[in-house]
Amino acid sequence: MHAQRLRCTMKRLLILFGLGIILLMSCRKKETFSRSAVQLRFSTDTVFLDTVFASIGSSTRTLKVFNTSSEDIYINNIRLANGPSSYYRMNVNGTSTKSINDVELLANDSLYIFVEVTADVTGSLKLLYTDSILFNTGGVFQDVDLVTLAKDAYFHYANRSLTIPQNPPAQDIIVPFSILPCGEVWTNDKPHVVYGYAVVDSACSLTIEAGAEVHFHNGSGLWVYRGGQLQVDPANVGDIENNPVVFQGDRLEPAYENIPGQWGGVLGGIFIMQGSEDNLINHAIIKNGTVAIRTDSVADGNPTPNLILQNSLIANHSRVGLYGGYSFIVGENVVLANCGISNLYALGGRYSFTHSTFANYWNQSSRSTPSVFLTNFFEDGLGNRYTRDLSQAYFGNCIVYGNKTSEVAISQEGTDGLTYQFNTSLLRLDPNPIDNSYDVNDAAAFTHCILNQDPAFIDPEYNGYQLDSTSAAIDKGNLPDGVLVPQDILGNSRNVNGLPDMGAYEFQ
Repeated sequence: MHAQRLRCTMKRLLILFGLGIILLMSCRKKETFSRSAVQLRFSTDTVFLDTVFASIGSSTRTLKVFNTSSEDIYINNIRLANGPSSYYRMNVNGTSTKSINDVELLANDSLYIFVEVTADVTGSLKLLYTDSILFNTGGVFQDVDLVTLAKDAYFHYANRSLTIPQNPPAQDIIVPFSILPCGEVWTNDKPHVVYGYAVVDSACSLTIEAGAEVHFHNGSGLWVYRGGQLQVDPANVGDIENNPVVFQGDRLEPAYENIPGQWGGVLGGIFIMQGSEDNLINHAIIKNGTVAIRTDSVADGNPTPNLILQNSLIANHSRVGLYGGYSFIVGENVVLANCGISNLYALGGRYSFTHSTFANYWNQSSRSTPSVFLTNFFEDGLGNRYTRDLSQAYFGNCIVYGNKTSEVAISQEGTDGLTYQFNTSLLRLDPNPIDNSYDVNDAAAFTHCILNQDPAFIDPEYNGYQLDSTSAAIDKGNLPDGVLVPQDILGNSRNVNGLPDMGAYEFQ
């Protein structure tokens, strides 16, 4: 009896539950989509996509479509005007397509269309790609234009790899690379795009013409192998303002214009290996990497520099602008600016900078390190210290400034093995360092220097390091260094009849 009553009770409950569902369904508003002639509204009438390299996709842009009517409607069709042959791609309500029918859009609601493009051009430096998204809503035809600028380029793809073993649990480091042909010349007719490391092999050279654009994919760079040589504008026909060689990442969107850390792998951005001599970088802008240039050892007493830097701007790198590891570097009219650790990190070796500007106003995060860091030792991961004599560090008619209290640091192991001189230079410097690492009254180390006076750069936030008329650096340089470098970074004549200005720019 009890079992029979239980079955009857369960049966009644199921019937009641079913009736409840029917009642709920009958109360819900039925959605009906009409095919009315409705005028849609769009978030923009033209979608501008980023400048892209041929065969490399752009970032995604968004178009918002509004139904401002009081009806739930079907958009009969949304399609790309160029159809299947279009280089654009769109995603409508999660569907990747070039044409889609019967797209539902509720009254007073909106939908998103995501658009990308992959360029595919041959033989043309710059090509304006256009297409449009066509909408048919109940016989009302509307369109939104799509526009992007595509660039053809020379691509340098990695085709082999180097494995650098690591102690467990760390994973081995894989360095993808390709070896360039001997005597390679990178012309300025089209940009060059590098994937992995492009290697200048032993006894070979790479020449980069004035005006060339070099773009590096994330983790990529140039590797000058021992005995190889890099020559950037060796004909000296470039111009830092109007015809520079530009090294940067391969993201061309405006949002990436000043984002550091976009390129440069485990070896740095431009890695000049031990045994590579007489490398020249002239009239270059090197920006937005991790470590812009890393130079390796040179034999003590070798009269030939690893690297000669002239008339160049190195700026906005997430770690270091110029890293010297027991190197020999000569710099004239160089601007090193805004790096996350230091603009110049010199670990042993020899360095000579004349009429150069070291300015660090890094604002991505707090910076505890100075613009110029000179040291004669390093420490490995086990705490062992190794010394590398820094036998010369000369700064003549230079400016070292930034947003820290002191923009010069001297870190010395022992009492020997580190020799430096700031000659007639403007320095932001703590005159009484806590660690007593330097003595501003030492005339051999600080000769006729100006301390902690404003160089009055015109716009350091945007790498404008020309001098304002109020600058303390005007007419304060020494004449011999001015005669040695008679033109500034822009090609303007220095005041060699009187006294030249300090830094890379002569006030005009």
